Amino acid sequence: MVHYHQLSICYLNILIGAGKSEVSAIVYKAGECMQELLKSWKEFEATPDARNTENQQNGPTLEIRIPAEFVTSTNRQVKGAQLWGTDVYTNDSDLVAVLMHTGYCSPTSSPPPSAIQELRATVRVLPPQDSYTSTLRNNVRSRAWGAGIGCSFRIERCCIVKKGGGAIDLEPRLSHTSAVEPTLAPVAVERTMTTRAAASNALRQQRFVREVTIQYNLCNEPWLKYSISIVADKGLKKSLYTSARLKKGEVIYLETHFNRYELCFSGEKPRSIGSNSNASDLEPEKHQNNSHHHLQNGDRGNTEHELRDVFRWSRCKKAMPEVAMRSIGIPLPAEQVEVLQDNLEWEDVQWSQTGVWVSGKEYPLARVHFLSAN
Repeated sequence: MVHYHQLSICYLNILIGAGKSEVSAIVYKAGECMQELLKSWKEFEATPDARNTENQQNGPTLEIRIPAEFVTSTNRQVKGAQLWGTDVYTNDSDLVAVLMHTGYCSPTSSPPPSAIQELRATVRVLPPQDSYTSTLRNNVRSRAWGAGIGCSFRIERCCIVKKGGGAIDLEPRLSHTSAVEPTLAPVAVERTMTTRAAASNALRQQRFVREVTIQYNLCNEPWLKYSISIVADKGLKKSLYTSARLKKGEVIYLETHFNRYELCFSGEKPRSIGSNSNASDLEPEKHQNNSHHHLQNGDRGNTEHELRDVFRWSRCKKAMPEVAMRSIGIPLPAEQVEVLQDNLEWEDVQWSQTGVWVSGKEYPLARVHFLSAN
């Protein structure tokens, strides 16, 4: 019995349509860059059609056959997030990861049904882009890359080929999701990533990788690009919780592309935890007559309370440089902010890969910065 992953890369020339356009077919291999994309692009660049910029967007197409056993999130290229771009991807992006990112197939660890023989994806080879953007789609995050590299590609179509014959066309699902995720970043095994090769090596070693990118904020000052690892708890001890850092005096400032927000500790509030069953048996007059006696003996009344930490979520009315902010006080005084949510419990603030949810409302974030209170 021949297994697809044992097949060497082969070419099939398929003549389609009246124009006799040639489509090359190759067999996908996990962990191997599709050199045929770059080869095909270089051949296209040598033709007269490539001199026209518009024609470059209609580069050659290749049909890629993907054996069913590779279409799973346990594929090491998918686990390693080996894809760069959105809609248009770098030529070294993994095809299965791209198909999951575009929604042609779901990122599940379960293998496809046994009736499926393979997937066939048609990709169009495109010129290198000035940059490649990162997005979270269908629970798969692509990476960003800031320069042209070799060539690019996009998915034109994808279908399932059944073992008994016949094919089923698949449709893309380009929805954008930002599911809330746990916020624990184990710093003990954290490494700084400087190159794509270093990132790939770190992921192979199953270590936590933190990408640190500097962006300029609304006042043209360097802040960290928002990442869930920046706001995550740094360990299992309570003193390492992000909420504990805020209680000790730190303040988180977060920016979208248009607004700046402040998240700070605002104090402790009592929370009711139960009632005194004996109090309900007291007659009203007796309870009123003995109220002074109760107070003298330190009786708290019908309900017991415990203190809970609460936080404040505000929009800064004006984005100011750090020097100006420190001169008027951290956290900012009431006249400088519009309080959007007060008396928040920490569980009301939920972080995702792309932003933060506060009391059920999502704020997509671009930058983050911690400042210590004055």
